[in-house]
Amino acid sequence: MRYAETGFNLEIDLSRGNIERVETDPRDTELYLGGLGTNAKIIWDRVPPEVEAFSPDNLLIFAAGLLCGTPATGCNRTIVSTISPQTRLMAFSMMGGFWAPELKYAGYDKVIFRGKSPNLVYLWINNDKVEIRDASHLQGKGGIETGELIRQELKEPRAQVAAIGLAGENRVYFASIEQGHSSASRGGIGAVMGDKGLKAIAVRGTGDVYIAQPDEFLELCNEVLEYIKAREEKPIPGVMPILAGLGSPQEMKIHDEKWHTESF
Repeated sequence: MRYAETGFNLEIDLSRGNIERVETDPRDTELYLGGLGTNAKIIWDRVPPEVEAFSPDNLLIFAAGLLCGTPATGCNRTIVSTISPQTRLMAFSMMGGFWAPELKYAGYDKVIFRGKSPNLVYLWINNDKVEIRDASHLQGKGGIETGELIRQELKEPRAQVAAIGLAGENRVYFASIEQGHSSASRGGIGAVMGDKGLKAIAVRGTGDVYIAQPDEFLELCNEVLEYIKAREEKPIPGVMPILAGLGSPQEMKIHDEKWHTESF
């Protein structure tokens, strides 16, 4: 049994319309930990340095971190990694919401896309049933609107959907990927998603994430929650309360805005 991870990735070849469920090596988790580290390892191993962002050989990886889907506070990030059209180097962006935990509940740690679809499509992951579906009727729709339309089409209101809008479809270099009330906005990764002909990824999962020592883990999670509550009631002098300091706009109060917006 694998703990805090499912031990499986989805490999999607959009050029061929092929879907594979691939077991992962637990040693990679030991060496590179969660979503960002193992994403970087995959790109290092499989994407040669001469590959351009809009090449079929570029990978687009959606990953959940090790603690996604567990009771750990704030551990819900989806990490998206690829070669950026802005820098022609590896880039990553993160988004919050429930997409990454839902992916874990469906039984996967990552979805790895390669190739390009000849037509606009979206991926539907429903536990162990995975299919590539036509998205021509969603062309030109915004990312958030696309999510709502897909949930209606699937008759699955609890599905989590990450989608691009018109900017992504047209490979605009700063296009984002939208999901719920969050987005992956750095590096132009929405443009890579559009170049691959991928409009959205919808996921619904009803499985579990296993913890090796659940009682001890929950105790630690509760300690973190108690600390957050305590600091909210009695903030450190000169430091904003924790809950008042969450999110990128609040970070800009502390860090130089130019660094925050131009260095990713």
